[in-house]
Amino acid sequence: MPQVLISYFSKSGNTKKMAGVIKEGLESVKGIDVTLKEVSETTLDDLLESDGIIIGCPTYFGVMTAAVKDLMDKSIKHFGKLTGKVGGAFTSSGGIAGGNETTILSILQGLLIHGMVIQGLSQGNHYGPVSIGAPDEKAQDECVRYGKLIGQLTIKLS
Repeated sequence: MPQVLISYFSKSGNTKKMAGVIKEGLESVKGIDVTLKEVSETTLDDLLESDGIIIGCPTYFGVMTAAVKDLMDKSIKHFGKLTGKVGGAFTSSGGIAGGNETTILSILQGLLIHGMVIQGLSQGNHYGPVSIGAPDEKAQDECVRYGKLIGQLTIKLS
């Protein structure tokens, strides 16, 4: 059964809530196994064992948090071994112009360098789900939709 990992960093709980809602969307896709882990608990083996990887964190100065960057930096050990896996990203922030897109893009850059296949959204936040503060109904709906898309793509490519 295809495995999708959601790895996240959350200080206020907003990103953690988004991760849980994305998990709900993934679990609605038949034939997907989902693991939800804080980035500090995510191992390099978790990345290798997953067919899809979704990474989320708050927006800190318009880029990924240090904890997520640390995981990305360590993942170089398995450079080339993540090629063809499905990837995605999400973020939460304190404001509309707080660097949301650049944060998601900073995560996606790492996934693309690993040769991963990125799932975007044609409606809403195109690069991945964004929440301003706590995820409202609109953000949660987008997280569910995103989870479903990642799940469906992971099954197609597995």
